[in-house]
Amino acid sequence: MRKKPRTARAVAANQGVQKEYARRLRNALRMLLRDALRDLHQELGMAHDAAGGFEPSPSDITRRFAADMARWMVKAGQIAKAISRWFCAAMYRTTTHAQKQALKAAGVSEKSIDARWGIPVLKRQYISPTAAKNLQKHIEDNTKLITKMASQDLARLQALMEETNGQNVSFSDIENLLKGSQGFDEERAKRVAMDQSNKLNQQIQRDNAADLGITKCIWMHVPGQFTQRKTHKAFDGKTFDTKIGLYDSDVGKNVLPGELPYCRCQARMVLPEELFGD
Repeated sequence: MRKKPRTARAVAANQGVQKEYARRLRNALRMLLRDALRDLHQELGMAHDAAGGFEPSPSDITRRFAADMARWMVKAGQIAKAISRWFCAAMYRTTTHAQKQALKAAGVSEKSIDARWGIPVLKRQYISPTAAKNLQKHIEDNTKLITKMASQDLARLQALMEETNGQNVSFSDIENLLKGSQGFDEERAKRVAMDQSNKLNQQIQRDNAADLGITKCIWMHVPGQFTQRKTHKAFDGKTFDTKIGLYDSDVGKNVLPGELPYCRCQARMVLPEELFGD
């Protein structure tokens, strides 16, 4: 009779980190828009006074946006990088700690884990060389995502200012516009935080697992709040290679847990017997 492989429990993304990421993201984008609006009102007001009552036209506002956009985007990039560095470090720390506890609960010795995870992150938390190698890429990818969101919100601000000729536009007007166009709002920050947390959580675990000699996992389907992918529901309980995943006919390619937008699926590591020799 074939021996059933030993597995470690699945590890979900840390909810505290996810909520804090959403809060930081929401507040940073609000601050950027508020500062941009203040700058525009000040600059257009100065132009108004200098021209003896001249009212700014949409073309005037477009020119002012073009002149200021580079400065705003530099600021957006700095904010995005700071948030991304914090987020990735927090996810690496909490995910690796929880993964280590899951491995120990499955019978893998701490000595065996520590021998393979020797790269420090924060607060005496160590990760695997593979995970460490990919850390900077995760920071860069997340920075690009936040910067893109900031650019989209500034474009919506420009459209609003041009529609009103820059007159009597308040921050509440901006919020209402962006909410109506699926732009900046609290729910968007929550969705992005959930998506990015799940993605990074699963990738960190796969990278850490690789340096333990773990190459197989068992798919755990986690339905979404309102919908679920039928293909992922069918994956539940299936074993997959951590570098290949399973074929998803809905997207026409192999996928891994957490890879597709808003996928909440997780994985249980299949533990090779070599890990129990120490």
